[in-house]
Amino acid sequence: MFMNSMNKLFRTFFIFLLLLSTRTGFAATHEFQSQIKEKSDNYAVRQSLPKNLTGLYSISSHQQHTPRQTSSDLDSLYSTAQPAQNELNHIINTITQQGSLNASLPPIKTYERALNKVTTKFDGDASQLTDLARASILANNIHDLMQAYQTLSEQTQVLQVKNRFSSPKESGYRDLNTLIKLPQTGMIVEVQLHLNEIAKIKSGPEHKAYEEIQEIEALANVENRPLFNSETARITELRQSSHKQYHKAWLNYKRIDSAGVLPMAA
Repeated sequence: MFMNSMNKLFRTFFIFLLLLSTRTGFAATHEFQSQIKEKSDNYAVRQSLPKNLTGLYSISSHQQHTPRQTSSDLDSLYSTAQPAQNELNHIINTITQQGSLNASLPPIKTYERALNKVTTKFDGDASQLTDLARASILANNIHDLMQAYQTLSEQTQVLQVKNRFSSPKESGYRDLNTLIKLPQTGMIVEVQLHLNEIAKIKSGPEHKAYEEIQEIEALANVENRPLFNSETARITELRQSSHKQYHKAWLNYKRIDSAGVLPMAA
């Protein structure tokens, strides 16, 4: 009787160990497969995408996982922000040496703005703050924008892509918005890839339209009333004007791409 009980106990323990090792092996295999897929995706970006409109449309909006910094403490992250910005600046300057490319390299986000964003948007979790360091690349044509994206994917780990060329914003604005992980500092930073004429509209006419819309809505809020019909009509007019300008600029880039001729850098 005692031996039967012991045999059952050993069999149960053996089955438990077998199940545990199977689950551990599955988890390790799954992690390994994820790493292989990540490397394969990066290789596909470098090797397969044509540097034209077809290639641009084929960049899928994705994120491999929810991007998180290595620390949830803002002070710790902020101490790394400037070295990360310096590293990013070097990478972007290297990329923009080729073709009709320019760089926009703003200073790191101020501590006050960073603290406000972490407090109001991320409930105190600074690991979700991914734009302490940031940069923009501006291209004069689709070919060079695609070349810049390819080089960026070779020199860094691309964690997230929002392809607003294939799925533009309601205003008609288009860009490639990426989150990348820097190889030296390991910080996650934001890089936007723009086409020049579209970027000019965003910082010029659309920005002015945005400011006017904000003023109209603020006045209605101060007076505690709904928008007048004339104000609503003006807001619609401003938004339609921005959309038309974006659409016109984008059609021009598409025509250039279809013709297969690269314009000279401005």
